[in-house]
Amino acid sequence: MTLLSWIKKQLNIITPSIHPAEHRRHARHMDYHRKKRVKFTEPNSASKPEAPTKPQPDTQNQNDELNGERPTVTAKQATSGPAANSRVIFSYLDEDDAPIGQSDILNGVAGEPIHFKIPDFSDYYLTEIDNFTATFDSQDQEITLHFARKEGLPVMVYAMDTDTRTILQSVQLLSGKLGKHYSVTAPEIDGYRLTSSAGQTYGNFDNQTHGIVFYYRKSNWRVVQPVTYYVKLTANHQVFGDPGGQALRTGLPANVIIKIFARIDTTDDVSWLNIGGSEWILNANLEPSDLPSYALVADITKTSRNPVRLAGTISFVPGKSIALFDQPYGNQVGSLADGSRVSISATIVDDQDLIWYELADHRVVPQRYLKIDQ
Repeated sequence: MTLLSWIKKQLNIITPSIHPAEHRRHARHMDYHRKKRVKFTEPNSASKPEAPTKPQPDTQNQNDELNGERPTVTAKQATSGPAANSRVIFSYLDEDDAPIGQSDILNGVAGEPIHFKIPDFSDYYLTEIDNFTATFDSQDQEITLHFARKEGLPVMVYAMDTDTRTILQSVQLLSGKLGKHYSVTAPEIDGYRLTSSAGQTYGNFDNQTHGIVFYYRKSNWRVVQPVTYYVKLTANHQVFGDPGGQALRTGLPANVIIKIFARIDTTDDVSWLNIGGSEWILNANLEPSDLPSYALVADITKTSRNPVRLAGTISFVPGKSIALFDQPYGNQVGSLADGSRVSISATIVDDQDLIWYELADHRVVPQRYLKIDQ
């Protein structure tokens, strides 16, 4: 045995050997402080997470503090928890601060942008927004959107002579907000009495234009009766522009056979006969007659025609049509609705200074029913 072998043998006797099992046990136990630091700094590790355990004091950090040294904390160790959630409530109010729709609620994370589209309320338009914000806050927020009602389309009120179809006063326009109630009463017009009306005199303003026509008759016209017959004049007759109105320059001679279109009896017991258009004679000095087989006299009314090149619009009553004639005081040969566009080829002036417009298709219309372009 050599000296080196003897010394080694003596050391084995003094220091117990470490059994393999004990060595493996020590190998399994990693440094505690190192193991904790790895788990904290790698929260997104791909390894399967362990069950949570009660945190143990960091002995190394405590020793550092005892030695007067400040422990080092990494950025990931100082990271706070998830961002706070919040919500935004959107309320919709009208001019009276009454809700016009159910409130909307959006949930989000503080600091994130708000993505929101203002809803469409068909009868309202947006006027202002209270507490406007573009991002979620750490606290709940409420945004109030104020709306006002839109204006409805107007209601137009007309006053018309039911016998002559002339407008008696300027058209009245009523306006209001959508859904607002309206009620119309017939205006009082001197010298006339109301006979009837057309159109809804009450309702709510909406997205349509409404027309109301009040029809009037002269107060002293007791009876108005459309008729069709012929009479023979037994004496010369004056012709009037209206019953009881001014006499025209041209009269009718005796023995003329003419057609009667209407009869009017006034409150003073005077009877008038319409002989066409705006021409009237007294119901006197005449007798019934048959339709003549030949023309007894020439045309009563003389006219002058002047070629022109104009354009215009039929101006009558919305939704109504006017009659068109083959010549002044002639036969009706059609009609045109209010608002129709027309081309004018000539103006016709009769010997009573009444003006007619001849259209491009040679039909004529009284001047008062046509508005010429400026």
